[in-house]
Amino acid sequence: MKQTLSKRKRAVLEVMSKPKTPAEIRKQIGLKRGNNLSSTIKELVSLGLIYCLNPNAVVGKLYGLTIKGQKRRKKAGFRNYSQLNGMNWKVYGWVICGKQKKAILRAMSVNMPLKYIKERAQEYNPRISRTNANDILQLFVRKRLAIKIRNSNRVVFKLTKTGERIKEQLIKP
Repeated sequence: MKQTLSKRKRAVLEVMSKPKTPAEIRKQIGLKRGNNLSSTIKELVSLGLIYCLNPNAVVGKLYGLTIKGQKRRKKAGFRNYSQLNGMNWKVYGWVICGKQKKAILRAMSVNMPLKYIKERAQEYNPRISRTNANDILQLFVRKRLAIKIRNSNRVVFKLTKTGERIKEQLIKP
């Protein structure tokens, strides 16, 4: 028996062009906080259309489409779904759940000192201080998203391949 989807479930499938957090889904379909999106997500999980990519994460849970969900999405005429294989979804979820972490990641390019990373990150989030930027960069180094390079009397930061992949996914719609 073919089941028709409610307007909200259909809207969730429509915005799922890549794995997303409930907050990203809520924002893209125009729901205000407090609207019970979590029950819609649970129903889509029980229908086998979506699944949690990082079920043990406390913050930054990510939901992606199953094969069945991708087929249903394609049949409904929505654009292609993109999910990178081999992505560390726990780290990706950790990055995207923080405005300052996202701003720092977006700001980073090849071998940049803290000062320039902070200045560029302030274009995305004006509330970032030098201390915030430094703390986040140290966390990025610990989580292997960036490396710290010491050149004579100067320290620069560079994204690792994992950091580059997460940044790439972050800037896609």
